Amino acid sequence: MTSSEAGAANSQHVFVFHGKAWPFFLICLGNLLLTIITVGIYLPWAYVKSRRYIYKNMELNGVHFDYHATGGAFLVSWLLVGLIFIVLTLVCESINLLFGFLPVLLLWALMPLMMAKGLRYQAMMTRLNDVRFGFKCSVGKVMWTMLGLPLLLGIAVIFFLYGVNRTMGIPESTNGGLIQLAVLGVLGLLSVGITNGFMYGKWMQLLGNHTRFGIHPFRIDISLKRCIAICIAAMLILVPFAIVIVKLMAPFYSTLFKAMGQGVMDPAISDAVAQAYIPQIIVSYVLYFIAIVLMSIFSKAALRNQFINGLRLGDSLTFRSSLTFVGLLMQILVLILATMCTFGLAYPWAKMRYMRYLASNTCVVGELDDVELDDTDEPNDSGFFAIISRGMMVATPFI
Repeated sequence: MTSSEAGAANSQHVFVFHGKAWPFFLICLGNLLLTIITVGIYLPWAYVKSRRYIYKNMELNGVHFDYHATGGAFLVSWLLVGLIFIVLTLVCESINLLFGFLPVLLLWALMPLMMAKGLRYQAMMTRLNDVRFGFKCSVGKVMWTMLGLPLLLGIAVIFFLYGVNRTMGIPESTNGGLIQLAVLGVLGLLSVGITNGFMYGKWMQLLGNHTRFGIHPFRIDISLKRCIAICIAAMLILVPFAIVIVKLMAPFYSTLFKAMGQGVMDPAISDAVAQAYIPQIIVSYVLYFIAIVLMSIFSKAALRNQFINGLRLGDSLTFRSSLTFVGLLMQILVLILATMCTFGLAYPWAKMRYMRYLASNTCVVGELDDVELDDTDEPNDSGFFAIISRGMMVATPFI
């Protein structure tokens, strides 16, 4: 090994997870019992306790992470959001305003801002070497990335598929109808893949360019084309499963359509037809579940690698993620099957195993000792909107 290669190897700091199954099992058991005894009131503290254990057992270069969020903050947030929603619903129904849908529309419109505030709270409650993380972004950029852009792309997809359907016209035969349906289905999958890839890329840029560690900003360099290609490939995973499901269910729907055409369709006949095709229905649901799992795992592995490999802290540190589709698939299958087959008893063991896999395939490249451990003096948000947003725990498929 040359001196430059040795230096590069020494500058790679792999995350190490020290969590054990038995301590985490006791935490999960205690959380479950207390949540049941308190009729769900303890749930925020259960979440914090589990997450704090995972953070405290995650090590980078000999230093462990800390998580300082409180269950009380989550409980207050959830209660206030629920209370506001109930009050708005009662008021709108009493005056017949938009038939009571106004609270839903209002929360939907405010969701991006609440998500941003929630991300900020989660970041500032996370520490490494007593230095807080942070997230801050302008209101306009948050609203555009998390609400305006998805809405615009969704409308564009609907108009595109509607235009294609009008162009193809009314099918003249059953086979023509099936071909037209298949074409629309494939175009729909491709459109969803393009839309998801573009949105995920923009979300990566939003998070990567507006997060910091103390006084040091993160930056990210990702390819939107690569994100789109990943999401298209993920959607194409569904195609062979969809073909098999259509072939399995075609006799079932054909029988139903014939009965409807003869004018003899009633609930009894519908139930009888469904009973005759129970095996096909069960197999179709199983195939659908498998397809969704494979698509989700492929997306998570590829998008996580894309996000972390493009991330940079300051001018000296870069990040690496080496997840593989097969490796992550094995971890998720163990997590799902172990949890299901043991009625949740093996979940702590599978969860710790999963966290060790993620940690061992993630590293920081660069000299950590050169990073100044200067915390920001910016206080956490304390306004009413920030308080009700603290319970927003945003989940992204690329972290």
